Amino acid sequence: METSRADRLAEAVGAAYATWLESKVVEVCRSAGRPLSPEVRSRLSGEVRATADEVLADLSRVLATDVDDQRENPLHVLRRGSRRIASFLAAESVPAPVRDEFEERAMPDDTYGIGPLAWRDLGERVHEAGIEWGAWKAALVLTRRREEGLR
Repeated sequence: METSRADRLAEAVGAAYATWLESKVVEVCRSAGRPLSPEVRSRLSGEVRATADEVLADLSRVLATDVDDQRENPLHVLRRGSRRIASFLAAESVPAPVRDEFEERAMPDDTYGIGPLAWRDLGERVHEAGIEWGAWKAALVLTRRREEGLR
């Protein structure tokens, strides 16, 4: 049986997200001059796992929803994962970096600039799966609108 585009996207994100997220947090801490102690690193790993579990469950729900009923896109789901990690960083007194106006407007809850801006941020496999899924979704929506006589 052929794997669906949604399944390929979920699998690619699932394989990359936790590792990518943890590396982003380490990068934020390093940039802030706050290297992580082994104890904090251990707690971070737990937060990353919990965040990844939540994000991947939400992503699966979005991808399982009919395209006409989707109210958010998969990248929004991944970006939302930054909230929990931001709380963790704030509790560790890591100062938030200065963000540009676009980032603040596009991702107001991502005070540490952790969330992915594009699929490519999570790697080439996720990028390809995300682009493929997006093209499939767009084609399906256009086909449906044509069938409804709306395009």
